[in-house]
Amino acid sequence: MKTSSQFLRMALPGALAACLTVSPVVQAETDNFDSYTTLSELTGAGWILSQMAGATVTTTFPVGATGKALRVQSNPILGQSPAVAIWYRTAEYTNFYMAVDFVARADTNQGVALLARGTIGEDPGAATGYLLNYHVTAWGDTPTSPRQGELQISILHPPFSLNQLAIGELTLSPGGAYRLVFQGAGYHLTAQVYDLSDLTQPLLRMDADDAEATHNQGICGLLSYSRNAETGSADVTLDNYEVATYDPNLATAPALAHPVVGTPTIETRTPTNRFSNCYDPSGGISFTVRTYSTNVINASATKLRLNGEDMSGQLGLSPNSDNIAGSLPGSALRSDTIYSAQIEVQDVAGLKKSTNTFWFDTFSDAYLNSLNVKIIEAENYNYSNGVYQLDPIAVSGPNLTGDPISPPGVGYFDLHGVEGVDYHDSRTIPLPLEEQLWLGEFRQFDPVGLSQGMHPEIETTLDPWGETRYSDRVRNQYATNNMAEFVVHRTAAGEWLNYTRDFAGGNYNAFLRVASFGPTEVRLDRVTSNPALPGQTTANLGKFTIPNQFARYHYGYVPLVDNSGSPVLLNLSGITTLRLTMAGTPGQDNDKLAINYILFTPAPGTIHLLSSPTVGGPYTEELAAMVDPGSRSITAPALGTARFYRLSSGTALTIRSLSVSGGVITLKY
Repeated sequence: MKTSSQFLRMALPGALAACLTVSPVVQAETDNFDSYTTLSELTGAGWILSQMAGATVTTTFPVGATGKALRVQSNPILGQSPAVAIWYRTAEYTNFYMAVDFVARADTNQGVALLARGTIGEDPGAATGYLLNYHVTAWGDTPTSPRQGELQISILHPPFSLNQLAIGELTLSPGGAYRLVFQGAGYHLTAQVYDLSDLTQPLLRMDADDAEATHNQGICGLLSYSRNAETGSADVTLDNYEVATYDPNLATAPALAHPVVGTPTIETRTPTNRFSNCYDPSGGISFTVRTYSTNVINASATKLRLNGEDMSGQLGLSPNSDNIAGSLPGSALRSDTIYSAQIEVQDVAGLKKSTNTFWFDTFSDAYLNSLNVKIIEAENYNYSNGVYQLDPIAVSGPNLTGDPISPPGVGYFDLHGVEGVDYHDSRTIPLPLEEQLWLGEFRQFDPVGLSQGMHPEIETTLDPWGETRYSDRVRNQYATNNMAEFVVHRTAAGEWLNYTRDFAGGNYNAFLRVASFGPTEVRLDRVTSNPALPGQTTANLGKFTIPNQFARYHYGYVPLVDNSGSPVLLNLSGITTLRLTMAGTPGQDNDKLAINYILFTPAPGTIHLLSSPTVGGPYTEELAAMVDPGSRSITAPALGTARFYRLSSGTALTIRSLSVSGGVITLKY
C-alpha cells in the first residue's frame, strides 16, 4: 500500500451533502462501439478526443466476443509530455452512474479510468474531475518491480495530478474481462470491479467521501494514460460504455446484469462466495439465471462442470423462460474435496452465452482436526535454532481486541526464530513505520510478515488507516477465542520458513491454503541436514503453482505438483523438517501472498475409520481398526451401546453396510 496517499478526512457538511441528492435531468448514454469502422464515425456520434499536442493517439475498433470494442493506443512526446488520451462526450451530470468493460490491455505501467463530473478541453493536462482509476502495475514495470495492480478513487487536478480518496489492492489478470462501475451521489463516491465470469458480486468495492466537495457537476469520459512520465505508452481496449444519472442495473444487488442486453447471467448462486471454504456439501449447488429482458433461456443447454466433470445430467432445472433456476443435489458432492466449478448458460437461439466460475471446498472442522490429517500453521515456524513443538499445538497469540489469549511461549506466540536457521526474510529489525502497522502481531521479534487477517488492503476516507481485517471462514478454534486466522504475508522471492513436525508414516497429498494478489510459486523442500545449524541442505519435494486470486483475502487450496504439473505423492514418516520457499522472480513476485497453512491429507488408498458416540461428533480415529482393501471391509472393536462412524480417505468412500458379531463391528465400503 502506498504510504504517500493524502486522504481527505474532514467531515462532509450536511447541507453540502444534500444539495446533490437528485440530478436535475434524467439522462443516459450507452455505446457498444459495434457500429464504428472509422474514426470519423466515432466523432460523428458525439465523441471528442483530448490528447497532448503533437502526441500520437490511435483509436481502432477490434472485433471481440460480443462485437466490436474501442482500442485506444497512445504514445508520448519523448522528453516533453506523457501518453494521455481522453474520449468524452459533452453531456453534464451531477449524480452519475458510469460503467465500462475493461477487456484487454498491454501489461505495462499504465492506467485506465472512468472520469466523472469533469472539465475537459483540448489539453488533457488541464482536465479535472473524479476518477475511478485502475493501475495495471501500480509499482512500475521494471524487471524488479512488483507486478500487482491497484484500484483508486481519485480527484484529478491539473497538471494531471491525483489526490486519492480510496485505494484498494487488486490484481486483474491479463486476458480477463472486467466491468468497472463508478457512482456518485452527492459527494459520496463508490467504485466496484466485477469479473465478467462472475457477476454475482464484485471482486472489490470501495466507498469514499470528498469532504472538500471538489466537483459538483461536469462531463464524463474514458481516460487512458502511461505512468512512465514521458517515456511510456498506453494501450487499453474497452467496451459497453454506459453513463446515466441513476443506477440502471436491473439485477438484484450485489449482482450485475450482463452488459450485453439479453445475455443469460447467473444472478444468485450457492455457494455464495466465489472462493468458498468449508462449504457443507449437503447444501448442494443452486443458482438462478436471468436475461433481464424478454430473451428466453434454454434450460436444457445449461451445463455444470465440477473439476472438469460434466454434472449436467443431475441438474434440476425449471422450464425455459427469461428467469430459470437450477440445482444440483447434495448427494452429488463429496465431503473433504476441493472443487473448481463452471456453470454455462445460453439463450434458445444459442447466440448469447455466459460462463460463471467459482471455487469451493467441502472440508469440515472435524475432518481438518482428525488424526490422519496434519495442518502446519504458517506462523508456527521453528524458533531458537531448530526448536519445534509436537502436535497438538496450542492456539495462541492476540485476539482481535489485541489481548493475548495466553502468555508468550504457549504455542509459538512471541517465540524468536533465528535468521538463516529457522527462517530467511529480506526485512530486518527495526522495521519502517509503515510496516509496523501490519507486522509482528504474532512474533514481534521476527521481521516475517504476520497478522490476523489481511490489512490494510483497502484504505478510504471512511477507513483511512485500512484497519478493516479481511479474511474468510475462521476455524472454530480461532472463532471461539475471538481471533482471525493468522497468515504469513507480503513475502518476497527467496524468503523461506522451516517447519519440523512428527508425521505418522504414510503417503500424503499436500495443499497450500493461500490467498494471492497475482500468480507465483512456492516451493516445498525437505531439510536434509541439521535444522539447528546454518547452511542447511535441502531436497525438493515439489511446488505450489499459485494462480492469481485477485486479492490477498480470496483463499483456496493449491496442490503440490511436480514440474510436469502432476500431483505429488509424499511419503513422510517421523520427525521431518520441511521448508516453504517463496519462488518466482525477485521483485516482480514480492508481496503477492497471504499463506494460512499447509494441509496434508491421506493419499488415495489410505483409509481411516473415525467414530463418535453422538452423530454431531467430535469424531476420533479408531486406532484398533483393521482395513482390508481386497474385501473392501474394516473391522474394529464395538464400543458402547451406540456408535456413529465415518470413513476418511484421499478419495470419496461410502459405508455400504455395517454388522456386529462377537463384539466386533464389520463395515463394508
